[in-house]
Amino acid sequence: MLLKSLYLENIRSYTSQKIEFPSGIVLLSGDIGSGKSTILLAIEFALFGILPGELSGGTLLRNGEDKGTVEIIFELNNQKIKIQRTLKKTKTSVTQGNGHIIKQGIKKDMTPVELKTAVFDLLGYPKEMLTKSKNIYRFTVYTPQEDMKRILMEKKEDRLDVLRKLFDIDKYKRIQDNTSLYVRQIKENQKEKAGITSDLEEKKKNRDARQKEFILAEKKLHELKPKVDAAKIKVQHKQKIITEIEKRQKTLTELKQKIAVIESEITSKKEQHKTNLSQAKELEKETTKLREELSGTEIKKSFIEEIDSLNKKIQKISKETQAILEKKTIRETDKKRSEELKKKIAELNNCPTCLQIVDKNHKEQIAFKEDEKIQELILHIDKHLKEISEKETIKKELENKIEELRKKEKQTAELRIKQNTLENKEKQIDNITQTQEKLLKTIDAAETEKEKIQTETKKYKDLEKELQEHKKELNFLQETEKKEEIEFNRAAEKKENIKSIIQELDMEINKKEKIHSELMKLNDIKNWLSDYFIKLTETIEKQVMLRVYHEFNELFQTWFDALIADETISCRLDDTFTPVIIQNGYDVDVVNLSGGEKTACALAYRLALNKVINDLITGINTKELLILDEPTDGFSSEQLDQMRDVLEQLNMKQIIIVSHETKVETFADQIIKVQKNEHISEIQQ
Repeated sequence: MLLKSLYLENIRSYTSQKIEFPSGIVLLSGDIGSGKSTILLAIEFALFGILPGELSGGTLLRNGEDKGTVEIIFELNNQKIKIQRTLKKTKTSVTQGNGHIIKQGIKKDMTPVELKTAVFDLLGYPKEMLTKSKNIYRFTVYTPQEDMKRILMEKKEDRLDVLRKLFDIDKYKRIQDNTSLYVRQIKENQKEKAGITSDLEEKKKNRDARQKEFILAEKKLHELKPKVDAAKIKVQHKQKIITEIEKRQKTLTELKQKIAVIESEITSKKEQHKTNLSQAKELEKETTKLREELSGTEIKKSFIEEIDSLNKKIQKISKETQAILEKKTIRETDKKRSEELKKKIAELNNCPTCLQIVDKNHKEQIAFKEDEKIQELILHIDKHLKEISEKETIKKELENKIEELRKKEKQTAELRIKQNTLENKEKQIDNITQTQEKLLKTIDAAETEKEKIQTETKKYKDLEKELQEHKKELNFLQETEKKEEIEFNRAAEKKENIKSIIQELDMEINKKEKIHSELMKLNDIKNWLSDYFIKLTETIEKQVMLRVYHEFNELFQTWFDALIADETISCRLDDTFTPVIIQNGYDVDVVNLSGGEKTACALAYRLALNKVINDLITGINTKELLILDEPTDGFSSEQLDQMRDVLEQLNMKQIIIVSHETKVETFADQIIKVQKNEHISEIQQ
């Protein structure tokens, strides 16, 4: 990866600026605070966006502006790639907006997270580094000035954790920690399973004892079965005998029931014969009386039609009367209206419409006119009253005539009923005579049938006594059978209970044996993880760290010696990758070194870390780019010369150095001068 250009708009002290980056050693020169470090931060933002805890939007967006833009163009595998990121100000903070990437002439809009993922893919950074708190870019390409010495001053445990993550060796520690946690879980699981299986042997002994009880119960059932079967056979035989007797008894009962039915029928027929005789005599008396009453009388035709005809005339008269009443009511209403008008006019002084005074002549004219109208209405009303009276008279005469006809109709109907009654009673007398003859024949036949059945019942003498004796014997046999069955059922129930207990014990034993087997497997897994796997990962981690350590230590010593060039001072790394400084044969803490010596130590550590990471993580596409932010802080003139030799030994295609040291200009291939005028940074052409 080689940087080609960077465009800044409203980024810190830059309003609008494009910076071109050539190959070789490029120096960003300018006074302190001129805006050199802003360029480096803008490059990092363009590639990775806002970095929580490291690079915020608020530190990048120019004060007073609502939005800002950074565009970067870099070359990767002979291909130019352009990335744009944006910032926007909200009410509470500065956030990233969507951006885009242009590759092979194709523009693709992306969210900030999508852009970061795409950049990681382009630069060949491991994807697991996406979630690391420390961006690998800060250890291989660019480390801010304030972070150069921080890693040297951190606690050795923190430094080791950072290096493990950078070298992707922390996975071994995670494996160990997770394995230890898993082993603890296995132990807890073992305790639980051991508690469940603690009574396994006791359950097995109990099961064996129950099995012996089951065998004894089966043996007793085999002994009781023949006794139960024999008792059942005796009961069945006795029940068969009783069934045969009961069949004969049923026949006897049926014969007796037939006799009872016949006797009942004979009695009923005799009673009916007696009743019929009495009824016939009574009917003879009634018919004689009816003949006497009907003698000499004539039954006339019905008066109903004549009555209906008169009713229709009455209805017609009623309708006519109603019509006259309605006319009378209308004329009475008109008469009342005229009287009211006459009264109102008499009392009226002014016309309600025109408000003029109504004179006496006008009132008299209206009164006279209404009097004439009232007299005419009275004549009509009197006429209507006379008509109504005439109609009522006619109606009354018709109603009287109907009443007379109804009386005659009633008398005729009574005679007609008596005639019908007489005829019915004569028929009843004939029917009774015929019935009596049939009853006598039926009674004789029933008496004959009764004598025949009574003769047949004599065959079943002493049947009841025989049945009672057999039932008594059956009760005894059933009691014996019941006792045998109770004893057999108790034995069978006991056997089933024991069988159920054995099945439950078998299920419980099988479950516990399975858990015991799982317990043994867990024990093997725990022992293997504790005794072999954890130790193996520790060994692998040590071997990997040892290989990293040797390369890191060798590079660190080489760069430190090149930058210090003082035979009285040497250095090395201990097993925690902590620099150990030896001066005149004594160990010296880094804190006690001079400013230039601290810077040299930090730079040597930084360059060694860069080389080890690039060698260890294959596929990284930023190996040809290095950015150094004030790497010569506190360097002497001799150290600056040695710095040039170190940079030449690095043999990298593009090195960007931020420095205000003028001597650095002597070994820079290109110089980009930055100046600030009235709070605005610009590139000096």
